[in-house]
Amino acid sequence: MATIIQTLDGVVVNKFELGDTALKFGRTGDNQVQIENPEVSNEHAQIIRETKDEGDVAYFLVDLDSTNGTYVNGHQIDKHELMHKDNIRIGLNIFTFIDENKVDIERTSEIKKSWIPGIYYSK
Repeated sequence: MATIIQTLDGVVVNKFELGDTALKFGRTGDNQVQIENPEVSNEHAQIIRETKDEGDVAYFLVDLDSTNGTYVNGHQIDKHELMHKDNIRIGLNIFTFIDENKVDIERTSEIKKSWIPGIYYSK
């Protein structure tokens, strides 16, 4: 399961789960993520889910011809495949893409073996 979290000064203020349908960002009320900011277009961007040839699921952020652009990790995009912990900026709002499948991999990669036999730890 993938999620978009919105943060403000490092604190999570909103959480949006991604499913089969597109998650739309914009200024009007018909968007799932409504952003009341003059820098945000009425229909600014959306995240769509696509299934790759191998059966893997991928999420893409697509700019909907917005006036001020959509940014991922500081770069303006038209269409971008989202990766775990990508930072999305729409107007002055910051969102982070979280891929639950990648979180588990990160946790296991942090496990270290102790000098004591049979003892493992994580930082």
